[in-house]
Amino acid sequence: MSSSTGPGAASCGSWTPTAPHLGAHLGAGGAVDGEHLVCPFHRFAFDVEGSCVRAPGGTPPRAALGQYSVRERGRVVYVWHAQGAAPPAWEPSELPDDRFAPAATWSRVLTSHPQEVMESFVDYEHQAVVHRVALREVKPPLEDGPLLRIAFGAAIRFSVGLGTIRVEQGLALSGLGLASGEVTLHQIGMTLGVVVTAPPVGPWRTQLRVVIMTDAASRPDSSLLRKAAAMSLSAVAGQALMRTVVHHMVQDARIWNRKRYLPDPALTSEEGAIGQYRGWVGQFYSLDAPADRT
Repeated sequence: MSSSTGPGAASCGSWTPTAPHLGAHLGAGGAVDGEHLVCPFHRFAFDVEGSCVRAPGGTPPRAALGQYSVRERGRVVYVWHAQGAAPPAWEPSELPDDRFAPAATWSRVLTSHPQEVMESFVDYEHQAVVHRVALREVKPPLEDGPLLRIAFGAAIRFSVGLGTIRVEQGLALSGLGLASGEVTLHQIGMTLGVVVTAPPVGPWRTQLRVVIMTDAASRPDSSLLRKAAAMSLSAVAGQALMRTVVHHMVQDARIWNRKRYLPDPALTSEEGAIGQYRGWVGQFYSLDAPADRT
């Protein structure tokens, strides 16, 4: 699995939890009944092994759901889906850890490719042009097999009354469509977790999702009042960070939805991280992947 051809030669296959009876989408109206997953179309029930065990109209047919490997990281559940039902080839980053819990989420479907979305994290130069934010690279990208670790800092003006705050962010890019890490807000002495996922949901259609996570717990010996205050400040900071991230993502989306992927870009000397990213990401492409769009 090594190719540097990029999204122009990659397949963007989609995955949906589909009932084997007549193809209903189990996630659109389906239900969990005890240990059974119930189809919204004909109320067929499937057990934890995927076998159909109940059919309201009579004997259940010999039908079974496909099974997928799952991982839980920082209270977020990831499902592995690969061509030919291949087992997981790598593990997602451990960051953020279980200290954090999801506090805010946002999602949008893009006319783009996961590689294009994730590339923006190492495209430091566009931050000043599109978002009017000057980033400084704290550490150059560090390749760790299926992980690419990056760290940068900036002074960001939040969209609520918190004003301009110095932030430092460490991210681990896992595979083609996952980035996770922690954001330190220096003036208020707080660290938040962030997860960005960009799985393909169709040819050149990507479901971008952002999750902001907060450490709502304080020291075990803190009073109830201090714990409540910490949780309140954590929630405010989490919502403020989400509004700021969404504002930037919407600005980027206008470009992602209309840009064309160039396999051999004319990079400047300051854009070495983009070239490194493209070399690293090649490991996630199959040599026999069908051609898509350039």
